[in-house]
Amino acid sequence: MLSDLLWEVSAYVELLGEAALADLPISTASSGMLMTVYAEPGITVAEMSRRMPRTQQAISQIIARLEKMGLIERRPKAGRGVGLHLTGEGRSMAEQAFERERSADERLLGILGKKNHDGLRELLLESRDLLRPER
Repeated sequence: MLSDLLWEVSAYVELLGEAALADLPISTASSGMLMTVYAEPGITVAEMSRRMPRTQQAISQIIARLEKMGLIERRPKAGRGVGLHLTGEGRSMAEQAFERERSADERLLGILGKKNHDGLRELLLESRDLLRPER
């Protein structure tokens, strides 16, 4: 079945990502959260949960761990929201993680070849957009 194949390929790619981050104190999930906050300072947990295929509770747990590590801080937003921001150490960690994950992607490119890598990326982007719940 397609879902089984996608899960298996995803697991292999996750292993490449985790190996790239092995000497950092964060996982690929934590790295993704750091990169999201890096790209969108002030984003809220609720906004993240609407965009990602993770529950608000799962995102909150990862954010709480990153906060305890001193990588993320919460700041009041205008109104009632609380925005997430990187600390100086968080910015540095996000940049390190980005470089490591970029290197893992280059390794994947070497394994798949450019044509397959680019084709898979395009298909995944299109599929993600078609499958998002807000459609």
